[in-house]
Amino acid sequence: MSKGYRLEILKKGHKKTGASRISEEYLEAIYELTTASGGPVRPIDVSRILNVKPSTVNKVIRRLRDMGYIYYEPYRVLTLTKMGEEAVIRLKRRHDSLASTLQHLGMEPVVAEIEAERLEHSLSEESARLFEILGEILSENAELAEQVRRLMKAKQ
Repeated sequence: MSKGYRLEILKKGHKKTGASRISEEYLEAIYELTTASGGPVRPIDVSRILNVKPSTVNKVIRRLRDMGYIYYEPYRVLTLTKMGEEAVIRLKRRHDSLASTLQHLGMEPVVAEIEAERLEHSLSEESARLFEILGEILSENAELAEQVRRLMKAKQ
């Protein structure tokens, strides 16, 4: 592979599409905070849960509002729009699929959840779908799942 090829791959691999990884994390935080509290979510709540400065939260929130993912007026509460809710549903499906697949591969449930949280924002739709299919295959075929776990354990 030429150096130019690797640079082109690097560029394409970091191409922004829709909500960025950071934006996805904020949408997820707003959703989880809303679900957990059953009440309104303020920017300071997001700041605390993501452990980031309030000024950073305000920048991302304005971007999410401008992109149509949330409703927000300064010094008010945050609410997901329909588009924001749909993005969170896609993320949750992706997360659950990844966590399930990792567990079928032999990872402990809590570790699988943490790894899924890390991975879910990095995968393309195509890669996420492949993981989903792999998870379905492993869940439908316990013998295959066990064989894969044994093979993986032997390689460690």
